[in-house]
Amino acid sequence: MRYQMAVVSGLSMVPTLAPGERLLVRHDGPIVLGDILVFKRAGQFDVKRVLHIEANGIFVQGDNDLVSTDSRAYGLIPFDDVLGTVTYRLWPKPGRIKG
Repeated sequence: MRYQMAVVSGLSMVPTLAPGERLLVRHDGPIVLGDILVFKRAGQFDVKRVLHIEANGIFVQGDNDLVSTDSRAYGLIPFDDVLGTVTYRLWPKPGRIKG
């Protein structure tokens, strides 16, 4: 298993995740509905929740519907653009991320 740290920026995942939180991302695990993904889009990394998995990509949406720019605006995320799934919050309140 490969892991990496990611830092949340923006308000799209509030109240689940807040800006500045540090997350542990698993690279090689399966992706299931409700997972929180880190993926590459438009030259940056985004953090959103998996709502649908289709043959040609993943539909993601932020938990904060009012401010999130997500698959409703830019469509499916290609599987090749997925960095991994968020498994754990490292800081400021260490613990598993609840879906």
